[in-house]
Amino acid sequence: MKTRWLALLFGLNCAAQAAPPPVQPPVSLSLAGQWRAHDANDARFAGWRGSDASWRKLRVPANWYSAGWDHQGALWYRTEFSMPPLPDDAMTTLVFDGVDYQSEVWFNRQRLAQHEGYFQRFAVDISDNVTKYNRLAVRVDGPFEDPKKNWPLRKNLMKGILNQHDTRPGGAWSPQGQDANSGGIWAPVRLHLSRGATMDNLILRPDWSQGLEHPQLKVEIVTRALQAKNATLKVRATPDNFTGQRYEQSQQVTLSPQRDGSQRLTLTLPMPEAKLWWAVGYGQPNLYRITATLSDEQGIMDRLSSRTGLRKIEEQPDNRGWLLNGKRIYLRGTNYIGSPWLGTMNDEKYRRDLTLVARMNGNAIRVHGHVAGRALYRQADEMGIMIWQDVPLQWGYNDSEAFADNAARQTRQMVEQFGNSPAIVVWGGQNEPPFNSPWMEKRFPDWHNNLNRHLMQKVADTLAEDKSRVVHPFSSVEEHYWQGWYFGVATDVLQPAKTGIITEFGSQALPRLSTLKTIIPRKDWWPASTAPGDPHWVSWKYHNFQPIQTFQFAKISRGDTMEAFIANTQRYQADLVAMAAESYRRQRFQPVTALFQFMFVETWPSINWGVVDYLRQPKAGYYAMQRAYQPLLPSIEPVTLQWQPGQPGQIRLWTINDRWQAVPGATLNWTVSQGSQTLEKGSRKVEIAADSGVKQVDLTVTPRTAEPLKVRSWITDAQGQTKAKNHLILRPAAAP
Repeated sequence: MKTRWLALLFGLNCAAQAAPPPVQPPVSLSLAGQWRAHDANDARFAGWRGSDASWRKLRVPANWYSAGWDHQGALWYRTEFSMPPLPDDAMTTLVFDGVDYQSEVWFNRQRLAQHEGYFQRFAVDISDNVTKYNRLAVRVDGPFEDPKKNWPLRKNLMKGILNQHDTRPGGAWSPQGQDANSGGIWAPVRLHLSRGATMDNLILRPDWSQGLEHPQLKVEIVTRALQAKNATLKVRATPDNFTGQRYEQSQQVTLSPQRDGSQRLTLTLPMPEAKLWWAVGYGQPNLYRITATLSDEQGIMDRLSSRTGLRKIEEQPDNRGWLLNGKRIYLRGTNYIGSPWLGTMNDEKYRRDLTLVARMNGNAIRVHGHVAGRALYRQADEMGIMIWQDVPLQWGYNDSEAFADNAARQTRQMVEQFGNSPAIVVWGGQNEPPFNSPWMEKRFPDWHNNLNRHLMQKVADTLAEDKSRVVHPFSSVEEHYWQGWYFGVATDVLQPAKTGIITEFGSQALPRLSTLKTIIPRKDWWPASTAPGDPHWVSWKYHNFQPIQTFQFAKISRGDTMEAFIANTQRYQADLVAMAAESYRRQRFQPVTALFQFMFVETWPSINWGVVDYLRQPKAGYYAMQRAYQPLLPSIEPVTLQWQPGQPGQIRLWTINDRWQAVPGATLNWTVSQGSQTLEKGSRKVEIAADSGVKQVDLTVTPRTAEPLKVRSWITDAQGQTKAKNHLILRPAAAP
């Protein structure tokens, strides 16, 4: 491999014969580019030594699958670089932002570190090993878990949905469910140069002990130092996305000669009259750039910065709602996975997706069963999108104490490394742990009703160490409202909710025709029947489509053409998610405080629960959610569930207002039509209070034919301006 001069990053000419001048820390240098890689599944192959001339090129950062190598198991990665002269007291650190899943780091023929976990940033001190010419070798293992032994009930990898989920290639339960392995050096790698000391992490948490009017910021810094010495720690908070006051504080610290990063420095920064962070629809997401600097008598030793926002989130007891900075809010959310290959996502793509969420009138996402790329949290912070952040634990895992300890360690790393994000308002534990999933008994002979109970509790206790957020110990099957898809009928979503938090509801739908053509092979385009056993459904199932639920449970008609099939599934999904969302919003705080539709976007060429397809084209369900999630909503409740020509039915009209602003002197308007005939119309003066949900009108309507009934409702303000509108289609059964 041709050695690269990192001095290029300082604007130096490698072609020059003179030696480059010394580097003045602190500075960071990217190692992104074309590395070389080799299969590492043969344990006898020592990829840290020897020539790599015959190895294939592989882009870093990237998941190896998305970079063009469909591989299971381990790969060796190699790169080489030259360094300019460094000061005698320089500290040189390799920083990996994310390696999936297990890694061994070799530097200049020395094994320096190993790491487990796909989402964490980890640092490797190479100060004693760096020379002018350097070779970095990393063995990365994304293990394939044996389906006959431990996968999927007793998994050993804390990867959540990245190695088992309904939305992955192959689905959740088939032997192909681990296809398209997400392994690799998927996030940036860099060299960080400092002098005498290094700051590895900057942990920021709001402190409300003096009240909302007098916020403070708790600052904790993880450090390493070459020797014991006195230094000055300075912390500065500067407005990042607005103009305002700066805050600064310094204190003297004593650095310990600890190279393992075990020393932690703390400081509390008073920030009187600081601007608070607010979620979208409730205010501005004000952010501060926090910069910590260590200095001695010779100058700056190291500098580290991060962004955060000051916000207080509380969950009131008895389903009385959530408080953001002391004011009640209602969470209108959706489950989100950007991609099973996190290296393909970046700031632009995450912002695109969150913009679609905001346009759908959502104010929150549940990062479902995984930790996403850091760009997601940056964008959510900027846009004011609240995040329910799951730990990457999906269904069943190894039930040993060792795995529970490992999971707790990785959970603590998640909290410390991602907790600066004010958008994260909830830490969520294991999703559908086995002890809470009795349906697993039929699938797994060795299931029992205490499986993973200890794991769940240990992870939940670790999450609870962070006092600045709501902690949800685990996501239970009781709060997953799958009426109309896995059981019951669609209108069951109109029944009273049994939990205050609803973290899943929805159904599948096919994407538009042009998207579908990129997913299903032409030979399997139209199976001979809707029987799930038809062999031509196999490729559909691989791409996550569920024929049993579609045809037998939901009883969706396929129709005679693909266009009809698409329309029927999209109509069913749109009707179901809108009916459910409106029903749960009418039950605001009695008992529902937060709801998350499942799923927002399809993450690969897939047919699943997304209301947006993998090419980011919205389905009908997206626009249905957009109506149902309006902050100000004229909600339509179909009291009568079975409509028939000539038989009167009942409709109830509501006003729902999640905003903190009232709508005085408003008018609620409505029409009910069938074909070209208007069966009912009217209006009523209403006073719509802030943060309210009120039943306003009961209507009795008699359909004349079996044609669909269209109910329209809209709100106008005192000046006659339309502020919100809604509609519902009711389909009477044909007369016997």
